Amino acid sequence: MDKDPHEELQRMESRTYIIGREGHIYINDPTVSKQHAEIQVVKGEVYLRDLGSTNGTFLIKNNRLVPFHEGYVQIHQPIVLGNRQYTVQGLLEIAGAFAAQYDDS
Repeated sequence: MDKDPHEELQRMESRTYIIGREGHIYINDPTVSKQHAEIQVVKGEVYLRDLGSTNGTFLIKNNRLVPFHEGYVQIHQPIVLGNRQYTVQGLLEIAGAFAAQYDDS
């Protein structure tokens, strides 16, 4: 992100973004559910919740996959959805591009 991540979080405050094969944050991976997880910015913090996905959502901690259901996560936290690894920041960058389309109108 070229912009200050905290500034971006403020802009995304109280919005909910669906992550999946059919969502605001599109992931083209057959191991990712149509609506796999959601991410929301609440009071400047990032809240991630698995939406009952088939293959689960995982955090990477100490080089191990840890099953994750819901809670607050750090902006640089690596997560695994399906067969792909992302950071929370990377997902928010995708969401930010989506949000920017609607902010301009």
